[in-house]
Amino acid sequence: MSSLEKLAKSKSILEKELSIQVKNLNFEPKLARIHIILRDNIQIFVRYNNYDEYSYNIVFSKRELDRCRFDNYDDKWEVKSKPHHYHPRSEKEGFSSPMIGKPEIDIPNLCKLIKSGTLLNKEYRFKIK
Repeated sequence: MSSLEKLAKSKSILEKELSIQVKNLNFEPKLARIHIILRDNIQIFVRYNNYDEYSYNIVFSKRELDRCRFDNYDDKWEVKSKPHHYHPRSEKEGFSSPMIGKPEIDIPNLCKLIKSGTLLNKEYRFKIK
């Protein structure tokens, strides 16, 4: 599946799952991303490229590292889910991630995490077998 197809699939799922919370959703194929602003001003960026790399960024404020990120852009993190990893809020370090770069699996999970408020917790880590 191309990056554009992944973005289109992600957009459809995000619109359905987060419809009540979304203030603004920008589908930006030329930038290979989706940019969402929620009603509480949290921003979500979803990116894919044609090298099977992805990132899901949730930005809570403009303060440094006040964000969390799921991605597989680098494989330097020694985690069970390598190369997929998670950078919790306020952390540079990578931890195991449940995401795998497939929008039909990842985006519903991401929406659940956003709606539950789980990602606000700086101490939260995923248990990966």
